[in-house]
Amino acid sequence: MVRPFQSAVFFRAFAVLALIAFSLVMTAGNSLAQSGSKPLNLGGVLQTKTKGAPPPRTYLKLPKEMPLPKVKASRAAGDAAAPAEGQMEAGSEAATPSDLQAPNAQTDTPAGQQESGQNPADASAMQAQTPPQPAAPKIEPGGIARLQLAAFLTDSGQPLQRGMNWRIFEEKKDAKGQMPMVHNSDGGALEVELKPGRYIIYAGYGFANLTKRVILAKAGDYSESFVLRAGGMRLNAIAAGDITLDSALLSFNIYTKDTTTNGTQELIAKDIMADHVVRITEGTYHVVSSYGDANAKVRGDVEIKAGELTSVTMIHNAAKVTLRLVSEPGGEALANTVWTVLTPGGDLVKRAIGAFPTLALASGDYTAIAKQGEEIYNRDFSVDAGLDRDIEVLAKLR
Repeated sequence: MVRPFQSAVFFRAFAVLALIAFSLVMTAGNSLAQSGSKPLNLGGVLQTKTKGAPPPRTYLKLPKEMPLPKVKASRAAGDAAAPAEGQMEAGSEAATPSDLQAPNAQTDTPAGQQESGQNPADASAMQAQTPPQPAAPKIEPGGIARLQLAAFLTDSGQPLQRGMNWRIFEEKKDAKGQMPMVHNSDGGALEVELKPGRYIIYAGYGFANLTKRVILAKAGDYSESFVLRAGGMRLNAIAAGDITLDSALLSFNIYTKDTTTNGTQELIAKDIMADHVVRITEGTYHVVSSYGDANAKVRGDVEIKAGELTSVTMIHNAAKVTLRLVSEPGGEALANTVWTVLTPGGDLVKRAIGAFPTLALASGDYTAIAKQGEEIYNRDFSVDAGLDRDIEVLAKLR
């Protein structure tokens, strides 16, 4: 027989143990729900009820498999609709230098593949959904394919009538691994007769150019247009104060605006003379103007727009000086003189040999050192922008 006191103690202990067990179960269930729902929601939350104590517990229902997200397949860049049967336009596509080495290489990336956090399995599914590339047209040998070529500066411009250089190569490489050139001519629009086949066509307009792969599937008439997106750049320079400089001493180098991986800018055009029009692809370029071959240089960025001629005038703080070693002021210059021009800090600016060398120097202070035989003479002088003058160094008698 159980006494009332013992029964009360028993039931009280049982209640405490039940409460502790309930707390542990709830803590474990909540922890599982929080860790499973963040950051990835694996499934819906279900609640199950049991009869009596403890109260309902929370579980996660995990799906048997993770379905891949539905991604709309995109057409690859080269998967354009083919021309209707009977059209004789040349099948072409833009070709880069890498295309010339590996014409069949595919470099396009399907849309959406670069999205952040994408599962590699998603990319595989997208590639599987991408439709296959259409087969290249089959070449039907025999007959003549007449190809008309025209080049334009802009989409809405007129065809260029001169200044073009056309080069046509057979796409099939020879035994030396080279693509044989079958045509090379200068001028404007071009009409050329070729045998059916695959060709690489280079259209050059000064420093602007475009290369395309063209397929002439069978005998007939074909046409191909090249939109070069090019403009012109006319370069000139003056001295400060709108003073004309000696154009024979002016030259210009054109570089890319952006630097390469080694921190330098790529040289595009070298030693361009003043007032010469440079034909070049639209974009922003870095131009360096040199007056002479010493230290008179200025630089700046120039923007070129397609179909427009941009005139650029750069301003030099420089002038020409003619060095003369004389026995007396205004006297005859002594021949076979070796000249060295230094900055006040002793940095070498220019060396020259002769009776009266002419140098273009940036504005500033200099020292001219003249060596005649074993004798050495010197003189300090200054250069002012646009002020050309003679600098006489007096050979003093000892």
